[in-house]
Amino acid sequence: MNAFTVSEGSPGDFVARVQSEIKYRQFEDIASIRTEGDLLIVAFSWIGTTSLTYRLQSQSQGFSAVLERQKISPFHAPFRAGFEERFDQILAKVGARSVG
Repeated sequence: MNAFTVSEGSPGDFVARVQSEIKYRQFEDIASIRTEGDLLIVAFSWIGTTSLTYRLQSQSQGFSAVLERQKISPFHAPFRAGFEERFDQILAKVGARSVG
């Protein structure tokens, strides 16, 4: 997902919901999410690390996140579509909507 919006809650609330869903799906060994200031960082660690860094922007309700940079492990390239699909499902489950 290159950009998404969340209509309710703060980035911290969103991270907690995503972490809960990651744990529920038993995906916590390879996926993590955290905030650092106005950045949201998603990492996948499995035979290398892939990280996606989103810039957070407050909106009247909720916030938006726009992909600012990504570092893809060469080992993840063949599995990228699968990682992205699973992560997109998690984001949708906790209320994120894709933009663009």
